[in-house]
Amino acid sequence: MGTRTVHAAAVIAITLLLTGCSTGGDAHDKSTPSGTPAAAEKAEVTRACVDAIADRAAAHKGGAVRSHPVPAPCARLSDADYLDAYMKGLEQAHRARKTPQGETDKAADAGGS
Repeated sequence: MGTRTVHAAAVIAITLLLTGCSTGGDAHDKSTPSGTPAAAEKAEVTRACVDAIADRAAAHKGGAVRSHPVPAPCARLSDADYLDAYMKGLEQAHRARKTPQGETDKAADAGGS
C-alpha cells in the first residue's frame, strides 16, 4: 500500500508540474494580443527589405540583383522570408521599369476623377 501511495503522489506531482508549465505559457501568450505587434513588425521589416531590393534592382542597368550581400533592412528575416522579399523586390522593380513615368501620372489622375 505504501508503494502505491508514493507512485500516485509522484504521478500527481509530475502532472501538476507539467500543467503548471503549460499554463504559464498560455498566460504569457494571452498578455500579447494575438501576436499583433510581432506580425506588424515583421510586415514593416519585410516591406523595408522589398523596397531595398527594388532600389538595388532599379539602380542596376539590367535589373538583375544578386541575393547576397543581404541588404541591412533584410538582416532580421529568416532565409525563407528573405527569399520571398527578394522575389517581391525584383517584381516591384520590374513593374516600375515597365510603367513609363507618363503612364503612372495618367493612372493617378484617372483615379482621382
